[in-house]
Amino acid sequence: MGSMIDKIRAAEERAEEIRAQAVTDARDMVARAREDAASRLTMAADAERQKTREAMAQAETEGKALSAQALQTARDAVAAEEAVARGNLPKAVAYLMERVDAAL
Repeated sequence: MGSMIDKIRAAEERAEEIRAQAVTDARDMVARAREDAASRLTMAADAERQKTREAMAQAETEGKALSAQALQTARDAVAAEEAVARGNLPKAVAYLMERVDAAL
């Protein structure tokens, strides 16, 4: 009978070893899953930061282009007004000369 009791005791000890190993394995799996999740979160955050930097750079480039275009439009409008004013300058001088001559 001693042999049967020894077999049962050995089986119980082996069952305890298996349970302890399962607990250790489960803890390791949870730790690896947490590390993997943290790594993926970091990678996702880095990717989003890069996308944000790229979007900001593109917005800056587009803003500069729009600003340059608006500035050129304003310059063209001022140049057109200046041309009209210069065209009217001889008439204005002639009018002023007439007024001076009339006053003398």
